[in-house]
Amino acid sequence: MTQPIDMQSAIFAELKALLAQVPSFGAEVIEDDVLRVIDADDDGLPDDLIILQPGTTEEVERQASNGVRERLTVNIVLMTRRRDYLAALRAGRLAVKIQLAGTKLGLKQQGVQQGAFQPETPMAPRNGRRWAAQVMPVQIPYVQPLK
Repeated sequence: MTQPIDMQSAIFAELKALLAQVPSFGAEVIEDDVLRVIDADDDGLPDDLIILQPGTTEEVERQASNGVRERLTVNIVLMTRRRDYLAALRAGRLAVKIQLAGTKLGLKQQGVQQGAFQPETPMAPRNGRRWAAQVMPVQIPYVQPLK
């Protein structure tokens, strides 16, 4: 019996590939937790990067026994150590929107139904930290095959 595709893994892989094309920030796109990266204060990281942080997954509808409709939230987080972080984050934000244009955010994975950006949160560096961030949550409804 063939295992069904893991839709969340497929969505994350496709988002990573699309966001790798974002100028400056796309040179490093990782799936991780933002606070872990900030706390690590790793000098080996570039000054600009994108973190894909998993958010909530909500079951929307059961479809007989062969699938389930779910809604995944992914936090796309632009991070920078630049002094002029406001301009850099605005430029990065627009580049992400351009790269993820369309009703499905540019995702081609069969089963993805649509995608939409949610309210964004800018984060200035705090408490002696060097990282500033722009959190751009996206919700992606999809059908997860179970068979």
